[in-house]
Amino acid sequence: MTYLNEEMQKNLDIYIKKYNQKYTKCLIRGIEIPIDGRPEELTRQMFLHFLVKESTLFSEKINIKVEANNHDIEIYKKQTNENFKPHQNPLIIVEVKREDVNLQNHYNQIQRYLTNSGCNIGILYNYHEIITFIKKYNQFEIYYPKNLIDIQELILQANSSIEDDLLKFENAQNGKIESFIYLIKKYGEYTNHTILLKLKHQLSAIEGYLFNVQENKIFYKICGQYSKKLQSFDCQDFEKLISIIY
Repeated sequence: MTYLNEEMQKNLDIYIKKYNQKYTKCLIRGIEIPIDGRPEELTRQMFLHFLVKESTLFSEKINIKVEANNHDIEIYKKQTNENFKPHQNPLIIVEVKREDVNLQNHYNQIQRYLTNSGCNIGILYNYHEIITFIKKYNQFEIYYPKNLIDIQELILQANSSIEDDLLKFENAQNGKIESFIYLIKKYGEYTNHTILLKLKHQLSAIEGYLFNVQENKIFYKICGQYSKKLQSFDCQDFEKLISIIY
């Protein structure tokens, strides 16, 4: 059996600083991490090393957050269109443990994280064992990947499952009213997204939120205006969607 300390010495950039303390630099945060006496941090750095150095995902397909929302690692889909940046839940939440921990004791923890964050995929990892949780219809399916390469495929599958919204956004940019209605029902009914669109026969674009579709009419509020009165336009007057920004 290969132990974490052996693999760590091979893959991580470890150096000695004052008081003979060992450090490494976090591949995501870019900060120096003291690693003596911090076994969970070592496990996390090994997982990050795989994502950043060994997988084909980082920088092109995913973004990674560390210690965000009380989660060890969060993996997000990389947003490739500057005009389409809606709020997104994590694709995957990773909870790391030191290498001698029994991961089965932490099933409730990862399931709670997934439920509370609206994320459908979770991973428990202690270097020697990987356990994945996939939420389907409020039930958790549990799998036991043999190595981290299997995690790459899992991330790719999760990534592709949310490509449909980007396609609908591009269609709405080209004037497809059906795609626009789908998107405002998903992202435009509250105040947390700003939606920029263009109507036919109007020179200036509209920046709005609180969209509501009623038959052939679309109601909304203009950003920055405090009037209680809703604005509206007919679906046939829609020209194109410009942006959706969280």
